[in-house]
Amino acid sequence: MKNKIDMNRIELIQSIFQKTNFQTYLEIGCEAGKSFLPIKAKYKTAVDPFFQIPLKRKARWIIQVPKNLNNKYFTEESDTFFLTRTGYLETLGQLDIVLVDGLHTFQASLNDVLNSLKYLNKDGIIIMHDCYPPNKAAALPTKTYPKPEDLVGVEGFTDQWYGDVWKTIVYLRRNLSELLDVCVIDTDCGLGIVRPKAPLAKSDLVVDEKSFSAIDRLTYDDLIQDIRSMLNLKNADHASTVIKEIVNNNKKVLST
Repeated sequence: MKNKIDMNRIELIQSIFQKTNFQTYLEIGCEAGKSFLPIKAKYKTAVDPFFQIPLKRKARWIIQVPKNLNNKYFTEESDTFFLTRTGYLETLGQLDIVLVDGLHTFQASLNDVLNSLKYLNKDGIIIMHDCYPPNKAAALPTKTYPKPEDLVGVEGFTDQWYGDVWKTIVYLRRNLSELLDVCVIDTDCGLGIVRPKAPLAKSDLVVDEKSFSAIDRLTYDDLIQDIRSMLNLKNADHASTVIKEIVNNNKKVLST
């Protein structure tokens, strides 16, 4: 039987929406809609350059969650979305919950987090998927989904590609620890949690190239030697703590 505290990303996101007045949800890397369509929120936005949502699945989830009729889909890369859709984002207002599950590279995931932070509710949350690769093969640092030639000499690859998303966690902890609360929960392939704890300036959201280069040189072996410290790795039950903190902050906002 599944332990109730071992929440996956859908359960975590939905629990927060159910217990707060949060309304806006952005998912980067929607693909087939398996995590996007079940979420119940008033305003939902999906970004993916290659949507693969079967019409039957979309229809089924519209019946189950009628608010899916109002979903907005942007068929483009996330960098393009944030660059060209500023008007839409400003009209939408602050983002309450963002799921970053796009291209599984350090550069792409870091860009997605920093861009999302520009619009994030000060009490909101960014959740990153695939932050705790189980082995070196899954953590292969390629620029796209691994091709056969990338896997020559790589043992243990099982079609699970986490890439080097974990480096974004390291970057945020090294460079923005005073401004962000960052950790990885050991559940659902490693759920990265990013929450503001102080106001961010525009300069904070510009990539420090020197730091980026140093972290980019880290390997999976470097990670596993000090994984709890590098990722601020938390046990699965920490998801409940995150939910409680967000709910308590939300109550304070409602009472003021």
